[in-house]
Amino acid sequence: MSEWILEAAEYRYEHSEIKTLDRIEGSFQTGRSYQIFGDPGSGKTTLLALFAGLAVCTKGSLTYDGQEIASLERHRYRGCEVACLFQTGSLLKDSPMANLEMEILLSGEKPERESLKSLLLSVGLAENQLKLPTNRLSKSDRQLVTLAKLMIKSKAQLVLVDEPEKVFSECGVLFAMARLRNYCLQQKKCLIFTTQSTQSVNFADELWGLNGGKLLFIKEQRPS
Repeated sequence: MSEWILEAAEYRYEHSEIKTLDRIEGSFQTGRSYQIFGDPGSGKTTLLALFAGLAVCTKGSLTYDGQEIASLERHRYRGCEVACLFQTGSLLKDSPMANLEMEILLSGEKPERESLKSLLLSVGLAENQLKLPTNRLSKSDRQLVTLAKLMIKSKAQLVLVDEPEKVFSECGVLFAMARLRNYCLQQKKCLIFTTQSTQSVNFADELWGLNGGKLLFIKEQRPS
């Protein structure tokens, strides 16, 4: 079991006097899913950036299996240990197959084309779409490609999604989150997703809230 632990973690943007995250605490483990509620501007995306290794704590710590993420080779950590999807998305203009191949190569694994093809078909793409440039796909189908990207890195222990109601708005948030949670549960990965909505609440083992820079545990539940 892998674990991420926040201890008195703070984050303050450069030249800002306000702490975006203020001495937050929390423990997050593989095999479980976590939903973090928060209003716009509450620091949800910043928190995910810390988990992804895209930013480091101004004070305090965030550790992964006892090691400070700030002290790790963060490029390797992001490539191998984390699969993340932020609201801006990150698809190449190349084909769905090429997008998955690049994700695998960045993680240091060897692409197996039949596995990539099988995953893309399983999320709902048609075979004649697999080699089309992504800008020729509908918005819904592009979102299915991003869903597949989250599930292609077999070695990644942590899956992060920023506002699933937005990033899966066209392909169906309930479909995408059900598929993603089942995958993370079966593969014993840690799933953390942020939201302003209760639409995806049933896919979390634990509910947390972020407000005024503070991260608060709300409750544990049994996902439906």
